[in-house]
Amino acid sequence: MEKIRVGLIGVGGIMNGVHIPAYQACNDCEITAICDINPATLKRVGEKLGIPEENRFLCYEKLMDSGLVDIVDIATPDAVHCKIAQAAVDRNIPISVEKPMGMSYKEVKAVCDAANAKNLPGHVCFSWHYRPYVRLMREQIVSGKLGKLYHVYIRCIKDSGLWEGRRLEWRFDAKHSASGVMGDLCSHMFDIARFIGNEFISVSADAGIFVKERQALDSDEIVPVTTWDWCNVLAKMENDVNATFQISRTTKFIGDWIQVEAYGEKGRLIYSYLVGDQKLELQTEKGEIKTLIPGPEYNANQSQAYLNIVKNENVDGLEATLANACKCQAALDAAYRSVEEGRWVTIEEVEKEC
Repeated sequence: MEKIRVGLIGVGGIMNGVHIPAYQACNDCEITAICDINPATLKRVGEKLGIPEENRFLCYEKLMDSGLVDIVDIATPDAVHCKIAQAAVDRNIPISVEKPMGMSYKEVKAVCDAANAKNLPGHVCFSWHYRPYVRLMREQIVSGKLGKLYHVYIRCIKDSGLWEGRRLEWRFDAKHSASGVMGDLCSHMFDIARFIGNEFISVSADAGIFVKERQALDSDEIVPVTTWDWCNVLAKMENDVNATFQISRTTKFIGDWIQVEAYGEKGRLIYSYLVGDQKLELQTEKGEIKTLIPGPEYNANQSQAYLNIVKNENVDGLEATLANACKCQAALDAAYRSVEEGRWVTIEEVEKEC
């Protein structure tokens, strides 16, 4: 069987830390071309992967037109996700795009509609779809262990915005990142809430910036930060489920803590991830507390899921598809608007405008 040829667009931190190792663990693909606007990054990653110089591109269109790739994986700053994805769709090339898929629901839906019109496979990198503990948590809820679901509380807090000397990277600049932590971190948490529970109906949100200035990337100039460091979101979801989200990258002394709590009529589930240590507990009506540990059947590889979507093989229905991107982006847009206008905003309101 011929291997699927993968082109990587944007070969920075997330591509090297997550995507590339995942592809290297797959037997049915090979990375054949890479693209980045930074020549030094392109050279370093190309040498690491053994990619010939003629298969390294500064322009994503040239990579797509090279005849070297069957699919692309896009991990650039948010502002150009949809532009690059649309270029691939125009060329009938399947896409996988980092989250959030775009800067607005309008542009995300346009790409998704174009891909769907061509019956072109697509994937969005909501990586928590592929975490064994989250998959086990979802199964417990879907199978009725909690009975009717009442409440979902999700917390994602980090200290990454307080790293000493951290400069004004693209995540802190609204020209390149839609909203800071809301798109970067809360998009994942919105996706978890949808994955384990129900769809969003409306949201009320607040957000702000604690670190208001940073040194520019390429000079000594001190420039303003224009994306949010924290956000809190209340959500009304289908089937009378309510959800609360607490998101921050300015929580000193906590490197990486994600907690997901689900409360229902028959019990509760609490999942906690703290700097790599994970735990999932189920408390039943009788007050018994069980520690749940996912078996190997819950293991999943994000890149393999994308390849499976492309091949239409071994698809389990839990993949993060373009439809997930649209639903999550609508909730994000509603949250953006809620912060700006100080009111509850419905998903229907966002979707009707497109």
